[in-house]
Amino acid sequence: MFFNNTPEDPQQLETLAKALQKGISSLIRERSDGALTVKATMERKRINEFMRKMRVDSIDKFVEPAFVSTVNYYLTEQDMIRKKTLGALVIYVEEHYVPILLRSLKYPTVDSQNDDALKDACGTLVNIMAGRFKNEMLALGFTDLEMSPFSNYRKSALMGVDFDHKQTDKYDITFFINENKRLVVELTMGPVPKKK
Repeated sequence: MFFNNTPEDPQQLETLAKALQKGISSLIRERSDGALTVKATMERKRINEFMRKMRVDSIDKFVEPAFVSTVNYYLTEQDMIRKKTLGALVIYVEEHYVPILLRSLKYPTVDSQNDDALKDACGTLVNIMAGRFKNEMLALGFTDLEMSPFSNYRKSALMGVDFDHKQTDKYDITFFINENKRLVVELTMGPVPKKK
């Protein structure tokens, strides 16, 4: 099957997905002082689009209800103002696992009975992971991207998530923590230039 990303480098999306996987795996190992084992699988998929937005629904990822948090990337601050989206990062975490994951990674605990607090905690996680991904991209020689504030949802983003409409593909990265599927991350990204 032929996948399209950019005419300049059709493998760039895969390179970025591998960098994202590496960054999140390292984050989990470092923050847990090696107490958590982490394995990840990557799969390239077609973007499911509806009304020019990327569909985002946790039912495809987990049987149990999950929180969904998203961050968008832009080439410049002006692009962010104009909503000219370059990429999207989406994380899915089962509701009951959010406080456990935060505690395991030595982040402040949250009230497991408070949906708003759990959603915000999931947003904090996507923000940390998105920042880590930016650092991984910089290490590979890519230009520094602008990042949106996170958005949070329960189960799905009903209105979808912005993405670069020229892109047809995304990567799903599934993280198994201590042998259990605990975190799913989606990444789509348009062409990212290298630093000059």
